Amino acid sequence: MQYTSLLIFLTSFIVSWIAIPSIIKVAKEKSLFDSPNENRKIHTKCIPNLGGVAIFLGFYFSTLMFRVLCDSVELSALCAASVLLFFVALKDDLISTAPKLRLFYQFIIALIIILVGQVYFTHLPFYGSEGVFLIIINMLASLIFIVGMINAVNFIDGIDGLAGSISLFIFLFFGFAFFEYNEYSYALISLALAGSTLGFLLFNFHPAKIFMGDIGSMLLGVFMAVFAIKLSNMEPLRIGIMPIKNPTCLAVALLIVPIMDMTSVILIRFKLKLSPFNADKRHTHHRLLALGMNHHVITLTLLGFNIFMVLMTLLLSSFMSAIFTILIIVVLAVLFELFLIGFYTKKVEATSMK
Repeated sequence: MQYTSLLIFLTSFIVSWIAIPSIIKVAKEKSLFDSPNENRKIHTKCIPNLGGVAIFLGFYFSTLMFRVLCDSVELSALCAASVLLFFVALKDDLISTAPKLRLFYQFIIALIIILVGQVYFTHLPFYGSEGVFLIIINMLASLIFIVGMINAVNFIDGIDGLAGSISLFIFLFFGFAFFEYNEYSYALISLALAGSTLGFLLFNFHPAKIFMGDIGSMLLGVFMAVFAIKLSNMEPLRIGIMPIKNPTCLAVALLIVPIMDMTSVILIRFKLKLSPFNADKRHTHHRLLALGMNHHVITLTLLGFNIFMVLMTLLLSSFMSAIFTILIIVVLAVLFELFLIGFYTKKVEATSMK
């Protein structure tokens, strides 16, 4: 199994890494670029945005080669849904799709995962609910969560290297956690995604030669959501290299950066009476850019915050209940965002007074 895990990671990495130059060449010849024609865009040059194609190719080539996709109905449904998601995202990368129509497709894809694959939260405590009603509520919560994560990764894909670095860490940790639980198929899929993401990331560090686009962000987002649901449904693991006493808390900590960014941005848009679909420069990375940080420092800052939250969660969950652990995670994330918003607001006010 150790050799298989290493091979599947290396295979997905190599395929993704080799595919990127060809994708860049085709994109340049066919003028398939992400043009800096909107105020919210940070880059100043036309850059290909089809890096997600390489992530998709690397992932599916390696997982099909090592036959890890056919072990269960839930994995088959997930992969079938991700193929459909690929074409929805491809169309959006080439010809912009209306946000509401894109959201509709995402809900359809999430429904396939939940109803066909039977992937949904089973341990969410909705008090006063039981039986079939509780299952329905858990399914609805899972539906919102999956669609939310598909968009959350897209939200943090705003500067060079950020979404890829965060995703690489998340999938490596998911892979390790699933190995601890002896969930080898999930562990191998996690490593395949990590490898293909790394192959792309080598071309995405600042100054980026290519972006992952909606194909990459949506693909990574849907797998993150399903892995988080899978981990949350696990029982506490008190043996092994890394005891996991509160799996749900660990899942929240792993996804804290995209969840934190999406939540803060949507709340700010609602406060300003703007549509939640209204793209702007109010993301966490935009505020850090305004404070004078460059792409590398921002990526390291948010990645470090993500790692800190995971390690702290593992520590706290050893002597705290799941509710208190999640409460601390949420409070720290809110304080982090408020700190950035405060500094950002002061800098904007100071600039406007000059």
